[in-house]
Amino acid sequence: MWETYPMPAGTHRVFKLPARFSIEGRIHKNPIMQLSRAAMHEEFAVASKAVKRSSYTVLHPNQGAPILITDRRLTIADEPVDVFRCRNWDAFIGGSSELEGEWLTPASALINLLSPSKASEARDAVLDGWRGAFEFREERRDGDRIIETGLRPPQIGALFGVLSHWKTSNLPATVVMPTGTGKTETMLALLARERLSRLLVIVPTGALRDQIGEKFVSMGLLKQLGALRDDAPLPIVGLLEHKPKTAEEVDAIFMGCNVVVTTMAVAGQSTEAVQRRMAELCSHLFIDEAHHISARTWEAFRGHFADRPVVQFTATPFRNDGKHVDGKVVFNYPLRKAQAEGYFKEIRFAPVDELDRVEADQAIAAAAIAQLASDASAGFNHLVMARCSDIKRAEQVYAYYAALAPEHAPLLLHNGISVGEARDGLSRLRRGDARIVVCVDMLGEGFDLPDLKIAAIHDPHKSLAITLQFTGRFTRFRSDLGEATMIANIADPGVGEALQDLYAEDADWNVLLRDLSEGANTRQARRSDFIDAFQDVPDVVSLRNIFPKMSAVVFRTGTRRWRPDRAIAAMGSTEIYAGPTVNERNKVLLFITREHDAVSWGDVRDIRNTEWHLYLVHWNEEQGLLYINSSNNSSMHEDLAKAVAGDDATLLKGELVFRSLHNVNRLVLTNLGLSDVINDRLRFSLHVGPDITDALPEAMRTNKRKSNLFAHGYEDGMRVTVGCSQKGRVWSMTTAEDLASWVEWCHAVGAKLRDETISTRDVFTNVILPVEISERPALIPLLIDWPEAFLKRAEDAITVSIDGESVLFFDAELQILDFTTNTPIRFRVVTPNKVADYIVRFSSDGILYEAQGAFSADIRIGRTTRSLGDWFRKEPPAIRFDNGGYLEGTELFVPPVGATRKPFDRDRIVEWDWAGVDLAKESQRVEKRPDSIQRRVLDHLLATTTEDEFPIIFDDDDAGEAADIVCIGVRDGRLAVHLYHCKFSGSSSAGARVDDLYAVCGQAQRSTHWRSAVPELFKHLRRREDGRRAKLAAAGLDHVSRFERGDLRGLRDLGKQVKLLLPEFKVFIVQPGLSKKSLINRQLDLLGATDLYLMDTAAISLGVIASE
Repeated sequence: MWETYPMPAGTHRVFKLPARFSIEGRIHKNPIMQLSRAAMHEEFAVASKAVKRSSYTVLHPNQGAPILITDRRLTIADEPVDVFRCRNWDAFIGGSSELEGEWLTPASALINLLSPSKASEARDAVLDGWRGAFEFREERRDGDRIIETGLRPPQIGALFGVLSHWKTSNLPATVVMPTGTGKTETMLALLARERLSRLLVIVPTGALRDQIGEKFVSMGLLKQLGALRDDAPLPIVGLLEHKPKTAEEVDAIFMGCNVVVTTMAVAGQSTEAVQRRMAELCSHLFIDEAHHISARTWEAFRGHFADRPVVQFTATPFRNDGKHVDGKVVFNYPLRKAQAEGYFKEIRFAPVDELDRVEADQAIAAAAIAQLASDASAGFNHLVMARCSDIKRAEQVYAYYAALAPEHAPLLLHNGISVGEARDGLSRLRRGDARIVVCVDMLGEGFDLPDLKIAAIHDPHKSLAITLQFTGRFTRFRSDLGEATMIANIADPGVGEALQDLYAEDADWNVLLRDLSEGANTRQARRSDFIDAFQDVPDVVSLRNIFPKMSAVVFRTGTRRWRPDRAIAAMGSTEIYAGPTVNERNKVLLFITREHDAVSWGDVRDIRNTEWHLYLVHWNEEQGLLYINSSNNSSMHEDLAKAVAGDDATLLKGELVFRSLHNVNRLVLTNLGLSDVINDRLRFSLHVGPDITDALPEAMRTNKRKSNLFAHGYEDGMRVTVGCSQKGRVWSMTTAEDLASWVEWCHAVGAKLRDETISTRDVFTNVILPVEISERPALIPLLIDWPEAFLKRAEDAITVSIDGESVLFFDAELQILDFTTNTPIRFRVVTPNKVADYIVRFSSDGILYEAQGAFSADIRIGRTTRSLGDWFRKEPPAIRFDNGGYLEGTELFVPPVGATRKPFDRDRIVEWDWAGVDLAKESQRVEKRPDSIQRRVLDHLLATTTEDEFPIIFDDDDAGEAADIVCIGVRDGRLAVHLYHCKFSGSSSAGARVDDLYAVCGQAQRSTHWRSAVPELFKHLRRREDGRRAKLAAAGLDHVSRFERGDLRGLRDLGKQVKLLLPEFKVFIVQPGLSKKSLINRQLDLLGATDLYLMDTAAISLGVIASE
């Protein structure tokens, strides 16, 4: 018997003791366990005892048998005591509260020593113990306060959804529950409620296998919530970490288990025989993170369970390939409800804006560390997760965190480290010993650590499903945690795409994501107000992600009140799927229909085509016009118009529809449909390309009527497209950025349609007509520009190579070599160190672009590399001529006959004193030559402008330049961009040489590209500065910045305002060889043509700087 040694009264201490297992061990290296008692962390009454003349410490818990702590192996028979052998005895005696060691009594059974029959008996005993042990107990709340514990509403809903499905079908069931709403507890509840004979759970990663395995071992919170009786046994759980080699090994591992948890990397890569045996032994299959099911290995493995119940759990019904997860969705818990019921907190979006990747990584790291400190000062012990795309990137990023925040002991986790290292790192993270983790998809899907509240996204995910999973990781609610913060680089286009994907996936993400960008875009704010003004918004679609085509039929109205409430009645039997929702402030109505039509290939009653159509209706009270946009173009929607605006609503159609072409400069028709009002046999003809040249005069005849046309040109300095049909429809190829943009477009079109002063005959007299040619036109080429398809790509997406040297697109340029009317058109491809000359050859078979001389150029776009000549035959460049015409391929676009072009106003030319300047030296170069033309202009700008006017003055001179000098500032609420093109003189003195203007006029005309690509201009300048720094460093030279005023940081700060401000460009031609007093008409004509081109196509004014 024991002899008690007295202890001081009231001796109590808190201790941690490890979990105790009834069954444990490994079979074929795979751990199998059954928990007897969970790890203990509580206060014990402490006493000393004597056993067999030795002293020991005994801990008395609040409930259960006393625990005898010993440092040796000891067995005590016939005594109600548990014995724990402590391996860190000295630390325990010294006061440590965390005990390490093993339980000696009661002893656990070693699974590998159990016979197959005994193992099966143990599994069956668990199933028997679950009989009647589960209770459908639902949580009840009063606001944020839980007044009765139980399963959450989404868990109860998912349970009933799956159980009802199993009553009627054996097909796969899909459960959609947002991250953090309790998918795993739902799995546990299904296991216990249905007493599943043997369950196989498939997860995507090893970390998630271990985490979910722990949940099954303890049955999570089911007992704590009252859903599972306290005396219910816990399951025998196997973690399949290694591929079984044979079906016999599968038997050995699976036979004694109630649950086996594994990854697809193990199950899916096992042999067919092994996979079949797994399916034979398991009664049910659960797939977690089911968006992976698109992968071939996942689908193939699931195929073995065709006759078994399969449940797929996911936070998003979208697979990694963007398609829907298959299987019947038996429960889908919306994000809006999860947020309303308190399972999520908002995510604050804190952007950084850095083009350079290194600077972006450093800025993201600094912002994450600062947020960590801010949260800590508010009393929240949050953790940072920095996400990278691969191991190399993670190592680079880890170095920044290690240098900036060593006090937070940053961790680096990826698949390249051992399992032991990963587990140790996760333990440090959970304990709070480390507060920052840099990882490569290690803590993503399903990982449960609510303390992760700061997401530092160094590399955005490419998949919508993974983006959704990752973002949801940080929304999990716990009362002692604050709001989550997402930090990302908005200069990375992938970030914007990822956020848009979130909105597209579910309409409710706009409730959860909050943009904290400083200086919110006023236009964006106005558009947000526009969206927020809609009432009764349908749950099935986000209004932020509706992008209608710029299209409308327009009605003249006489009503003083619109009636959107009557719209649905006008749709008759058409099914209204979503809406209607009304923005009364802006008079906009929106709804979506679902329409079923018969298939065209047969009389099949049970198969129908389903079409979804968007309807937008907008009434502009001031204009007296009603606009209707619909993806259903089968009618003009007159019944809908009369219902909303009254019976007097009249469709605008016929000739006045073509007023929409008014004010479109350099109008080019791409197709023209004509109707013959007399001859029924020739009722309609469609004309395209050069054929329009002959058709347009015919369209002016009285017996011909324009039926429809499509054209492109320039309006208000931007390239536009316009389509018109005499039946009444007006459209553009443009897609609206949002609903507000469509309304603004309608107002602009309506203003033209109402304007009785517009003559459509005048509109068509100014059309630029294409002519098919096979010979060189007798015109002087001013410039050759890259194909439009090239210019629409990012500058760093195209590579130009000459003689083995490759440069990015922004360091390459095309230059005309001969400014004549009759010699072959020659041009040059120029890179910083190489050139390749070409000639344009005309023939009846088309146009060839042939290399001349020793070198030719190759162009790589994506993974495709072709010679420049081959690319240009596929995507022809634009060659612009002195008369305002241009050549694309074999089509010469000729200005209308009789079009007047004013000579440039001589008084607009500014005279400078060029004393001390060598008129033959155009560029200052890196050495900043003081007698160069460019240097003189720079000195003048620096002396006559202030930093407030132009905080950025930049030397962009070199191949691929936007201009020789770029000045950027903010003036009167607009972004002012001044581009200076300098040109050396053909003589040492000023004169009246037309040749001095051809090249520089061409350069000026090329500037129009940047007017519609302002963000790209900022990126271009950043790349040019980085490129020079790298080039000089490679040569061992000190850096000479391209910034004459300002720096990269100032450029970046201005760049943040690009979306806030309307751009206002001005282009300057600087030619000191041009004498103002000696100007001849040919020079003024050429300058006038350039001035007109800049104004027509980009609303840019031209300035000219010359000599006296």
